Amino acid sequence: MTPEVTKMLANINLEQALDSILGFINPLPGESISLLQAHDRVAYHDLSATRDLPPYPQACLDGYAFHVDDLGQRNSFRIQECLRNGDLPGSPLIPGQTVGVVTGGPLPGGTGAVIAQELVTVDGDRVFFSGSVGTSQASNIKPPGEDFRAGDLLARSGTRLDPGLLAVLAAFGKSEVPVYRRPRVIVLSLGSEIVPCHTTPKPGQIWDSNGPLLASLVTRDGGQVIGVMAAREQKDGGVKEHLKKMLQHADIVLTIGGGAAGVCDNALSDLREMGAKILFWGVQIKPGSHTGAAIWDSKLILSLSGNPGACAVGYQLLAAPVIRAFQALNPYPHRISALCVDPFPKKGGPRRFLRGLATCHQDGWRVSLQPGQKNSMLRSLIGCNALVELPAGHPPLEPESQVSVLLINPSHSAKDALT
Repeated sequence: MTPEVTKMLANINLEQALDSILGFINPLPGESISLLQAHDRVAYHDLSATRDLPPYPQACLDGYAFHVDDLGQRNSFRIQECLRNGDLPGSPLIPGQTVGVVTGGPLPGGTGAVIAQELVTVDGDRVFFSGSVGTSQASNIKPPGEDFRAGDLLARSGTRLDPGLLAVLAAFGKSEVPVYRRPRVIVLSLGSEIVPCHTTPKPGQIWDSNGPLLASLVTRDGGQVIGVMAAREQKDGGVKEHLKKMLQHADIVLTIGGGAAGVCDNALSDLREMGAKILFWGVQIKPGSHTGAAIWDSKLILSLSGNPGACAVGYQLLAAPVIRAFQALNPYPHRISALCVDPFPKKGGPRRFLRGLATCHQDGWRVSLQPGQKNSMLRSLIGCNALVELPAGHPPLEPESQVSVLLINPSHSAKDALT
């Protein structure tokens, strides 16, 4: 990030706000971590197959291997040897003879087919097969490179490491994997009435719910939360000096509250007094209009609303893209079209984002509106995996209307699929 900011933008649209933030974000450096800790991390380099997989012919099942020259020729064979797990063939297979093999085990040279042990009869040192050994049994052989060839691209840089990809890396002997460093995030509540949930509030004080909310969202999106704090706890030098100290350890600080123009709203003035460059202040959305962003010493400060609903929406639209961009991921949420099953009677006003639950069905996507859409209410955040976007000046939303939806937690959006 480079602090080349000279003029604050005020009351701008969402796209302008997001562009002004992302213009300062570069992917973070890489680090090497244990494969067992790499789930959902993001690959720092392209990952390629280092050899063929499997590296040699293997049996697909427990049974007996037969020479390629015996296909269609005979049905009685002498047992040359019987291999067990971890054994290597002692010699190539001889026509007229057979070798007992195990699933995933190496096959002796010359093998043309493998027959399941349930389909043969063993009598002493001989094996009898009622049919004739044919090419159909060749499918019971895993040829070298059947899964991957040496040099095949397994994943590009910027790919999330899912369980299947981690299994493939393990199959190539990768005990560590290079990933992008997780962005370090500090959450700071600016309200003097806010106290941590592990303390007993005095009259006029309230427990902090936004801090744990943002910490959970940051963690879900791949960030590393290194502090959840309240401004009232800060002494020496007040909020401004503490913000500077936080920014020495974090990649981004999320502040909560104080962004409006009320008598107790000091977020903007505090940032100006500490010498931060204001990117913008105020966004043409509802909820979340009292959102701003600033740069101090090349670090990003994002000011979110103190109302829970607005705080959550502001995070999803502006902070989550930053967390993803730090990890070289596509910063923009996945957008779908869906039928909204619920009405929304309000009309007009700025561009609006409603909290919803999106599910995929046989006939397409549907979204229901979460109860408690007031900015001050937490209820709508339970199970919320989508934002329903209504354009500025929209009419009342009728049931079964087609709407544009942002999926904010795609991994949970199909849990009720095909119902």
